[in-house]
Amino acid sequence: MVAMLLPLLLSAQQKQGPKLPAHVNNVTLTDLDKELTGFADYGKKHLMIFYVDPDAHKQNAAFQAEIEADEDLRSPNIQAYAVLNLKDTALPNGIVRSMAEKRTKGKPSINLADDGRKLSTAWGLGNCNNKFCLLFVTREGELVYFRAGEFTAQDKADFYDTVAKYK
Repeated sequence: MVAMLLPLLLSAQQKQGPKLPAHVNNVTLTDLDKELTGFADYGKKHLMIFYVDPDAHKQNAAFQAEIEADEDLRSPNIQAYAVLNLKDTALPNGIVRSMAEKRTKGKPSINLADDGRKLSTAWGLGNCNNKFCLLFVTREGELVYFRAGEFTAQDKADFYDTVAKYK
């Protein structure tokens, strides 16, 4: 009986998060200096959001590097954000903020921090602990892409297809 249910449980686990598309509202987070802020470009531009648990920052590392290097993803219509999921890490938050600032220096992303699972709760993302998450939100506030954990080739293709619609 357990063997019969296992594939269903694994499938449900892989499909965590909201049913897409889903309307989402701006969320108050902090910048790396601990000042309250939200997604400044919400409602103005499409948002590409990297929501990362610092314990899993190397998950999908090759795909992260591919995205960062891909000039075709750059568009005046899209703003990239890196959001640190600080609630789910045992690492000291000050060190994580400092490392994030150094790693993203000179890159076109805006860095934010989530110290209370505000983003994952408000947008119904489910458990993002130990996961690299990638999201895409339209300027109309529709979450149209969400993946968490290790990405498959299909997840990557779906991401590029989604971004292509909004460039």
